[in-house]
Amino acid sequence: MISKPVVVKSYIPPARHRVPEFWDEEKTSYVRASSQRGLPPYALSEPRRVGRLLDRISFKDLRPREVNELLEKADKLDVDVGMDFFGTRLRAPIYVGDMSFGALSGNPNIAIAKAVTEFGAVAGIGEGGLHPEVAKYRNIVVQWASARFGMGLDLLRAGLAVNIKIGQGAKPGIGGHLPGRKVVDIIAQLRKIPKGSDALSPAPHHDIYSIEDLAQRVKALRDISRKPVLVKVAAVNKIMYVAVGVARSTAEGIIIDGAGAGTGATPLAIRNHLGIPIDYAIPVVHEWLRKNGVRDNFLVIGGGMLFSAEDVAKLIALGADMANIGTAALLSFGCIMCHACHTGGCPTALTNLIGYGKELDVEWAAGNLRNYLKALEAGLKVIVYALGFSSVRELVGRKDLLKIDYVDEEVASTIGVELGTPRGVAFYGKYEPVVSQEVYERGEPPIIGMGGVVPGYTYPARRPLDLLRIEAVQVTRPSVDPYREPVSIEVNIGRFKADTPVGVAAEVDEALVEVGRGLGAFIYGNCEDELCVNNYDWVAVPPSGATLANGVAELGREIIVVDERLGGDMWLEEYIPRLDVELKKRRVRDRVVVVAVGEFYDGADVYKLAALGADVVIPLGIFTYIHRRFKDSPMWKRAEKYENAILSIEKELKLAMGAGGVTNYQHMVGNRDLVRSLDGAVAKRLGVEVAGR
Repeated sequence: MISKPVVVKSYIPPARHRVPEFWDEEKTSYVRASSQRGLPPYALSEPRRVGRLLDRISFKDLRPREVNELLEKADKLDVDVGMDFFGTRLRAPIYVGDMSFGALSGNPNIAIAKAVTEFGAVAGIGEGGLHPEVAKYRNIVVQWASARFGMGLDLLRAGLAVNIKIGQGAKPGIGGHLPGRKVVDIIAQLRKIPKGSDALSPAPHHDIYSIEDLAQRVKALRDISRKPVLVKVAAVNKIMYVAVGVARSTAEGIIIDGAGAGTGATPLAIRNHLGIPIDYAIPVVHEWLRKNGVRDNFLVIGGGMLFSAEDVAKLIALGADMANIGTAALLSFGCIMCHACHTGGCPTALTNLIGYGKELDVEWAAGNLRNYLKALEAGLKVIVYALGFSSVRELVGRKDLLKIDYVDEEVASTIGVELGTPRGVAFYGKYEPVVSQEVYERGEPPIIGMGGVVPGYTYPARRPLDLLRIEAVQVTRPSVDPYREPVSIEVNIGRFKADTPVGVAAEVDEALVEVGRGLGAFIYGNCEDELCVNNYDWVAVPPSGATLANGVAELGREIIVVDERLGGDMWLEEYIPRLDVELKKRRVRDRVVVVAVGEFYDGADVYKLAALGADVVIPLGIFTYIHRRFKDSPMWKRAEKYENAILSIEKELKLAMGAGGVTNYQHMVGNRDLVRSLDGAVAKRLGVEVAGR
């Protein structure tokens, strides 16, 4: 152990990524400039053609140039952008949110608590127990999470409020995960767990399985803590039902964490594909709360990929009371978005192993965050002033002030904002996904830190399938923990049962066929195994309107293989649900196995295709990647890599199923209610709803 650690109190250049991410150099520069001056580089910008809905939304009557000219005199404007937070007056409606001690390395936690208390904002401490230095500051919200780490009466009675964490945007329906290598002495003491042990939070609270259970917990915590109680959830496909249920539980408010939010550690496929962005969620939640008569005096906090006063103002106009700023707060004092939070090797001393080489300078970090919060306040002031309001409270839910461009009518209608220039939400790029070594070396789902990646939205999609968002249950029914509870992924193939829905293609490699035999997988190609396609009455078709028109559903085949390599005039993901519907119309669906063959890579791909109507998925993308990389290796070694890849996909699939409370794979086949699309045209062609509906 190093006795004199290197003290970090300066910025280093941000990481560069092969495919541009949301937290790019432009946004990092914006946050850093704000943190140095206490003024943002700008307050309003022009609408953009790609990116978040917030980037495509504008205030109808405001001209960015004129608003930005007001920034230099922001502190002289007679505008109130503060709010009452359960008896404490805040200067700005900002919640810096819920980063645990353990995920962060102690000094960042202290810096956040210090900065928000001195400035006049509020911060959540996360589920890592109450650090004694953090406890000195008043403007904090303590957390009651599923693992109850560090829980005690002193913790519950600290700060301004308690939040019950049901979920978070980066991994909805999935429990927390702090790797054992990061659980050093002080973390072990505060979390009340053995040093070096993995800190795994259960996916569900085992005393909260319904709204009624939640109501009991809210009332009990309010009585014990003598504080108001908030409920933190992820933004999921049915978030409107969740929000109304939370309001009826008598909780004082809800914290909604959108897709793309940051975190210390999460499975990559879960981070990228579960939940919906915050700007799809907030307007729907606001309207449902209002229509159900529970919006008044109920606090709505929204977060996930927010960084500017413009974001805060637009989110409030969509229906939020406060904005949750997380990743941007870390950027203000050094984060470079290298996605290594879970490793303990953070180069900026934000998430590194405590006591091993580096530590963050608390005063430098707190000063930067104070300045950044001051910049958000200034930007919000000029926007509110330009709108002709005297208080930010007048802006809540004022969607009539907004216009959205470069989305389709379905999305604009769902969020209730006037449509200007129409266009699809989705944007695409041609690239091969980065395949982590955990997949083929260890058979484990890749783990990653931080967020900002929502394919087709903040990050280019490879194909329309990427635009689908997977459901995760929150509050209204329990998620399932696949580490501790049984989740079946067996598939009926005629008179036999496959142990996995991940099929293999014989033509790729004979080693892959051997792995398929050993794992009880469906084999597509020239073979004689009981689960080989040759043992059935089968047909391979391209995803083509002609094959549907010619009556594939009437061929009486036992297996229909939809292979996108055969060409066709439709997306494979479009063809599968249409075929599923046709087979159901003919009342033969339960006698036909539908196999999807294409460029797929992970468990999220398998989940989505199953929901669209595929029984078996052959992920050629990952198999051809492994074959190309290891084609000169011995057969046993290639087989090992293929086997690990399938095991990794199965674990990702089970995590996604568990997040949605699904315990049987066959029950989800053809259940398109399990997915939503971020793009209206994609939704229509795939036969699913738009996110937020």
